[in-house]
Amino acid sequence: MKITIIGAGIIGTTSAYYLAKTGHDVEVIERQDGPGLETSFANAGMLTPSMADPWNDPSVLTTLLTSLGSSHSSFKLRLKALPSMVFWGLSFLYNSRKKLYYKNLHRSADMACYSLELMDDIRENLNLNYDQITTGSLKVFRDLESLEKLTKLSQELDQHNMRFQVYYGEELLKIEPSLAPVMGGIVGGVYFPDDQAGNAYKFTSEIEREATQHGAKFHYGVSVEKLIKKGGKITAVKTDQGEFLGDAIVLAAGSYSTPLAKAAGLNVPVRPAKGYSITVPLNGWNGGPKMPIIDDGFHAAISPLGDVLRIAGTAEFAGLDESLTKDRVDNMYDLLLELYPDFEPYLEREKVTEWAGLRPLTVDGSPYIGKTSIDNLYVNTGHGPLGWTMAAGSAKMLSDIIDGKKPRLDESAYSLERA
Repeated sequence: MKITIIGAGIIGTTSAYYLAKTGHDVEVIERQDGPGLETSFANAGMLTPSMADPWNDPSVLTTLLTSLGSSHSSFKLRLKALPSMVFWGLSFLYNSRKKLYYKNLHRSADMACYSLELMDDIRENLNLNYDQITTGSLKVFRDLESLEKLTKLSQELDQHNMRFQVYYGEELLKIEPSLAPVMGGIVGGVYFPDDQAGNAYKFTSEIEREATQHGAKFHYGVSVEKLIKKGGKITAVKTDQGEFLGDAIVLAAGSYSTPLAKAAGLNVPVRPAKGYSITVPLNGWNGGPKMPIIDDGFHAAISPLGDVLRIAGTAEFAGLDESLTKDRVDNMYDLLLELYPDFEPYLEREKVTEWAGLRPLTVDGSPYIGKTSIDNLYVNTGHGPLGWTMAAGSAKMLSDIIDGKKPRLDESAYSLERA
């Protein structure tokens, strides 16, 4: 089957790998000059089933309202984004009800855990270099109430065989001695030994190479203008460089999947949630963490990725605006120096890469994968902050669906038509 994939981020490229591996004739269209140059480029670098909980927990409304006047809130709602978010936002809030929140949590955890199983297989069988780390992750807290809240949530994930260990006070130093200088302000943390980390951009580049070896073709610098629909199916993908054809079309364009689908008469209810990061060269400093550190108070993370530290976090609803906002970027520097004050002499801001990317977020926190109401159009989008975590599982599920195989997970749970 000839398959055309729109988008060469980590989702589209990993999808191309699995589809080409099973013998399909795969073409990938990407507007950037290479793979993984948008949302996949500088994310937090974490593969964390432990963070499968949706962003819209039962307290999200209070958080959003508070954000209107705060530059440090984990969520930031820009007023200019409101017109595009009214109906989506109501559904987002509806899904924050406790019963739905836990249902959505378990669906995301299923995909995240499945995906890490596949990542283990990829790592064992392919010679990839993406600064991979398999030492787990650590979430740290400045107050006992928040620590106990996460402990309870982690217990909810027991059914997914997700291991965790709670540490109080200086017990944390047994697994992460780099926190010693700031232990006075930390009451404890939760360690997740099965979490992983790695550079998502490097992985996307590496898996693109593997997909190419299986026959996939990547077309860069090509912008999709329209999906041409006739007789209930997509007959061509119109681009600025001509038309692309395919027996099946896969929409894996992240937040930009929504406007492309809308022009073809299909509603893909995904909204962009902008995240920020800074990538900081170590400059010879060797006092950093050996695993990702997630700071609950800052709602951001620090990940060691080769010879750099990646500090990433926050969620800003600002439409398709990818511009950097100074106070949000400054939050990343604040977290770095809050947890690692000894790094300040090594910090050279002119060498830091500051970045923002648009996470495609669904109302219930889980991605849309598989068939749509348009006969030959498939989607693989809406992964929110877990695109790196869920990439392999989502791609394998999509490949199984297109091949007519029964996926490991219930495909209806990730369908665009799910209740």
